[in-house]
Amino acid sequence: MPTQLEYGEVTALDHKTCRLRVRLDDRDGLQTHWLNIPQRNTQGTQRRPLMPEIGEQVAVLLDTDGVGGVYLGGIYSTAEPPPVVDEDTEYVRYSDGTVATYDRAAGVMTLECVGELVLKCDGSVTIEADESIELRAPSATLRIPKVALHGNLLVNGNIDATGAVRDVEGNSNHHKH
Repeated sequence: MPTQLEYGEVTALDHKTCRLRVRLDDRDGLQTHWLNIPQRNTQGTQRRPLMPEIGEQVAVLLDTDGVGGVYLGGIYSTAEPPPVVDEDTEYVRYSDGTVATYDRAAGVMTLECVGELVLKCDGSVTIEADESIELRAPSATLRIPKVALHGNLLVNGNIDATGAVRDVEGNSNHHKH
């Protein structure tokens, strides 16, 4: 069956089945049947990217009657241009304002999250850096039964402790000045 490339506006979404309907302005507002949204993986490895949004301009590949086919993707226009035009930057801005970018020329990945960021792992977590690591926050809490520090500790501020503070010679309140 012959197919043709057409453009339209998303009018309906079915999140459970990953399908959408599109209004085709070039066909006097004809609305397509439910069109599948192709996914990258659907078996052992599964992905579920965010669906297009109602009103988004999209490209579809349709059969000759213009109602059946498949969704190809969203289309930028002069009214809604790409948010970034740098050829070395991958960019995602979610509707809540969270932004993830990767600048391959600079080798920098950035995540600016407007809400909470949760990292959860059943195994160990290792963070390695060839340069220093800096954490900035109004406060931090570590809920760790035991911390081993291999290296020097520099504290610029007060230390408040409950329990005993010991060095290799014993309890610190028995040392001499």
